[in-house]
Amino acid sequence: MIRKAAVRALLAIVATLPLGACGATPAQMGGGAAVREQEGQGSLADPRVLTCANRNGFVEEDENTLLASISPEDFVEGPLVIPGLLAWGTARQEEYGSGNHFKVGAVVRKGGKVTLSIPEEFHESAGLLYAEAARTATDPAGADHSVTFVACDDHDTLFVGGFHVLAPRCVPFDIAVPGRPVVRKKISFFDGKC
Repeated sequence: MIRKAAVRALLAIVATLPLGACGATPAQMGGGAAVREQEGQGSLADPRVLTCANRNGFVEEDENTLLASISPEDFVEGPLVIPGLLAWGTARQEEYGSGNHFKVGAVVRKGGKVTLSIPEEFHESAGLLYAEAARTATDPAGADHSVTFVACDDHDTLFVGGFHVLAPRCVPFDIAVPGRPVVRKKISFFDGKC
């Protein structure tokens, strides 16, 4: 079970330097055109692509131990796990961030690929802060709204980041895993049950 203290410890071991050699294949890189340069945009059809090689962090410990067990509080869809996210509905905002910026890593199982996207009608109230370019967003509209996470071939992969959400509120996310139908799930950001 990934507990709050473990998540904080995970984030403490992550530096903000890009990871250069992680075993990403050219297919995982998505090609140069797939790595978005723009800020504040993105959809399921045009996401920012974060890979094993261009994620904005370096983890000194074995990432395969990150998902040793899953808690009912963890958000899980396909290869994507966001530790503790389902407990945020009843948590206090200040436990996870400030200024409507909330930190939480996303872990993708080895070899996995998943796109996390916020529907267009929620772009003014919610954004993703996993890419370095999105971290300076002063409001949710300036953050990313769709990110494809591509894990390393040889190990589970941590992507450091979080959300910029005008909380409290419930936010729908569209989650796309290759070969499966797109799934929509609502997540409560300190707003009780959605």
